[in-house]
Amino acid sequence: MSTRSPGPARRPDASMTLITSMLERPLDPGYAAAAERRDKAGLPPATSLRSTTLIVFTVVIGVLVGIAAMQLRGSDTTKQRTKTSLIERIERQQEAVDAQAAEAGALRSEIAALDAETLRNVSEELAQDVERLSLVAGAVPVRGPGFVVTVDDAPTNGDEGSNADPRGESGPTDGKVIARDLQIVTNSLWEAGAEAVSVNGQRLTTTAAIRFAGEAILVDYRPLKRPYVITAIGDPGRMPATFADGNGGTYLSTLKSSFGIRVSTVVRKEVTVPASATLGTRAATPADRLGGEATPSPEGESS
Repeated sequence: MSTRSPGPARRPDASMTLITSMLERPLDPGYAAAAERRDKAGLPPATSLRSTTLIVFTVVIGVLVGIAAMQLRGSDTTKQRTKTSLIERIERQQEAVDAQAAEAGALRSEIAALDAETLRNVSEELAQDVERLSLVAGAVPVRGPGFVVTVDDAPTNGDEGSNADPRGESGPTDGKVIARDLQIVTNSLWEAGAEAVSVNGQRLTTTAAIRFAGEAILVDYRPLKRPYVITAIGDPGRMPATFADGNGGTYLSTLKSSFGIRVSTVVRKEVTVPASATLGTRAATPADRLGGEATPSPEGESS
């Protein structure tokens, strides 16, 4: 039996000669030979021109990047300040408009009371006709028992629903109340027997319109803020049940289950629907105190 004498110990990394060579001699042999020749010729290993140029170039790039970053940040800050200023101006103007609208409503109510008193002195029957027409037209506020429907956006747009889409559309409006929702609800309230309807204090009349402009819902060009409170005056014993069994109740139920839109309803003993702030006299007929035949005035004039 022959035995084999052990040879010299083999390095563990003997199979990785390329990697070992790169780790132990990172400098390329050509560069090493060039550096050796420069050393033998009495020259420095490398000129300082390249190092100086690199440093200057790096500094310039750093300065330019810093200036660009400052300009971008300054632009964002300016845009934010401008946006904040515009929002504040809009809110101030909206408050002024609301105050003037309230003052106009109070003056309109005072004028209506004076007109009614004057008409009673002329003709009680005429005064009753004017009162009835003013009520129908929305020129005077109404108070009585009513039904209040509150609609608000879903807490999140990721609520799971039944996948039924009563709107017939899908997109970024999912989970948000849109103008069409309020139109369907208010029309259903009229069908259920409502005598007067308002949305967030805005009276709905035959000339009123609910529109959608961007992210805002408008009633007679007045933007509404959520939640949307729809107040209807009518028979509290019949109107809520009729509404719930009709298209309005079914539509709201589907919106709630499909998109998570929040809906609440309540019957109140007394609610107030204000007068419309956009009504104006386009034509008027003077009343003859002696009961003679009246002469119509030109359209757009009032007496």
